[in-house]
Amino acid sequence: MGTSRGYHRDPARVEIVNNTQQHTLDTVGHPGKRHLESEFAIFRSALEDYGIQVYQPVLAPDSVQDQTCPRDIGFIIGDALIVSNMRNQSRKLEFEGVRHFIAQWDGRIILVPDSIYLEGGDVIIDGHRVFVGSGQRSSPQAAQFIQKNFDKNFDVIPMPCTSVKDGEDILHLDCAFNILGLGHVLIYPPGLASIPDIVRDQYNWIEVTRSEVAALAINVMSIKPDTIIARDNPACARVNNILKKLGYKVIETTFDALPATGGSFRCATLPLRRVKIDNETKI
Repeated sequence: MGTSRGYHRDPARVEIVNNTQQHTLDTVGHPGKRHLESEFAIFRSALEDYGIQVYQPVLAPDSVQDQTCPRDIGFIIGDALIVSNMRNQSRKLEFEGVRHFIAQWDGRIILVPDSIYLEGGDVIIDGHRVFVGSGQRSSPQAAQFIQKNFDKNFDVIPMPCTSVKDGEDILHLDCAFNILGLGHVLIYPPGLASIPDIVRDQYNWIEVTRSEVAALAINVMSIKPDTIIARDNPACARVNNILKKLGYKVIETTFDALPATGGSFRCATLPLRRVKIDNETKI
């Protein structure tokens, strides 16, 4: 999970990497390290209460000013670790904070080439299906790259996001689309440039509003097929209540500092091992 360590340690090197960060800076200023540290501690306790072993990055090189969202810097598909190619300069060396985990990795390691941008927030896995977003952070060629490396074992499904010029601010796929463990998806249709038939046919939709997208109500963290960590925030209350009525246990946790910079629970985690249900990777 992410860390507040080294957060904005050199203000002169801080790069504004999304519109939410710019808006927060212009209105109330970026959250402080202590605020982040406090909320990360609560989040960590919630994960550990369910038997999840939690690691946090070591301090990355000086160019990196924010290590709160490790979801983007690498991701796991099957037994393979894919090392992302980050679009923003200040995040290029962020993977160095978790590189020590590679020494313990016993599967494949795949490096995304410099010619393609691909970040983990644009990759969502449901069993043998891999949904790959493209837009602000990942290239349209990203899905083809994943298909090339996993051609026989996984179905790779491109999910282009609506562009900013078309009026939507979708940073990653998991801000507009998130698969849950009981066959549902949280989805914001206007944030997707196209929606594959498999999403229409195979999943039960829970549609969210633009204001709920802005509050990152979609960016929940599944820790079991029926158990979700979500924001305890009025802007997320409607979605959380729907999930409860559908049979999910929703652990509502105060988490306001990181969302003020553009990320939430899913962004703040990089799963190294996923739970398998009926021989399918579910979350």
